[in-house]
Amino acid sequence: MVDVDYVGKQQLKNLLKQFGNGVQLRPTYLVSSGKGVHLYYFLQEPVQLYRNREEVLAELKEALIRRLWNDTSSIRPDSPDIIEIYQGFRCVGSQSKLGVDFPVKAYKLSENRYTLEDIKASIPSCKVDLAPLYEKPRRKSTVTLEEAKELYPEWYEKRIVQGEPKQKSKKQGGTWVCNEALYEWWKRKITEEVKAGGCYFSIMALCSYGLKCGISEQKIRRDAYAFLDYLESLTEDEDNHFSRADVKDALRALKGDRERLSRIASREWIEDNTKVTIPANKRNYRKQEAHLYLARRKKEDMKVIGEVVKEGRPTAERTVREWQESHPAGKKADCIRETGLAKHTVYKWWKDINNENI
Repeated sequence: MVDVDYVGKQQLKNLLKQFGNGVQLRPTYLVSSGKGVHLYYFLQEPVQLYRNREEVLAELKEALIRRLWNDTSSIRPDSPDIIEIYQGFRCVGSQSKLGVDFPVKAYKLSENRYTLEDIKASIPSCKVDLAPLYEKPRRKSTVTLEEAKELYPEWYEKRIVQGEPKQKSKKQGGTWVCNEALYEWWKRKITEEVKAGGCYFSIMALCSYGLKCGISEQKIRRDAYAFLDYLESLTEDEDNHFSRADVKDALRALKGDRERLSRIASREWIEDNTKVTIPANKRNYRKQEAHLYLARRKKEDMKVIGEVVKEGRPTAERTVREWQESHPAGKKADCIRETGLAKHTVYKWWKDINNENI
C-alpha cells in the first residue's frame, strides 16, 4: 500500500494516464482517502514478515513511494511520506478527513497481482537487493546442554554453572545508555525545525528518544501533549489539523515492541519522516572506544606542544552557576528554558541567596 497526498484533479488525471500508458505500475485498487489516494498492489503470494526481511521490504517500499510521488502526481512533490511497511491505512467505507459526507471509496483498476520483482522492475535504476528475502530465517540451536558444555566451555561456565543472566546488546533491547540530554535536544528540535507534515512522526521520535534515555512513560506523555498547541499552529491544510487524537495515536508507540521501535526509528527514518536534519556522528567508521581513545591521545599531544585545549562541554553545575551570575534576579523556570537543562538538574545546582545549594 502506497499513500500519495495532496492530489488535485489534474494530479489524479496524470496518475490515471500514467497507469494506462505503463509509465507507472498500475495498482489493483485505487482508494480515494479525501485529499489523496492510497494505491494497493496485490501480491501473487503473501510475503512472510520475518525480522530479517523488514529492512529490504522497507527499502523497496520507499523506492516505490518516491517513484509514484512526484511533480505530476502531487501538489507537494518534495514532501513524500516515507511510511513504514506496517503503516495502517484509512479503512474503505469509513469517514475521510473531509467529513462524514465524504467516505473513503475504493476503485478497482485491474486484476493484476504482482511479485516483488515486478515492483522492483517498475522502478528505474532501483538497486534494492531482494536476495535476503529468500534467505531462510535462522532456526534455534538444536545443540544439547551436554554438547554445549564441550563446544562452548566458557559460555557453559558463566551461564549454566554460575547462572549469569544473558547479556543483551542495545539493539536487542538491552539497557539504554543514552544521556537524558539527547531527549532534551530532540524536544528543542521539535520547536525549532519540525514543520507541517512531520508533526505526528516528531511525537513518535520523542517516544523513541525517551525510551532510549530511560525517561518515564508519564513524562514522555506529558511532554508530548505539551507540544500539541505548537504543532497544531504549524497546520497548512485546513482539512488536516493536528489534534489531541493524533498525539494519542503516536503515543501508542510506547506500548508496542520497544526493540522494534528502537530499530525502526533510526536517524535516517526520523530525518525522512520529520524533515529534521540530524548529522551523523563522525567516527571515520571506527568503533566508539577506538574513536575516543584516539581523540584523547590527540588532546594529550596538543598539551605537550603547548596548544590550548578545550576540556569539553561545561558541567551542568557550571552552566547553572554562570546563568545565575548573569541573571541575578532570574528564576529557575527561566534557567530551565534558556539552558535546556532538565528541571531536576537545575534544582540540584541552584544556588540560593541564603543557602549554598538547595
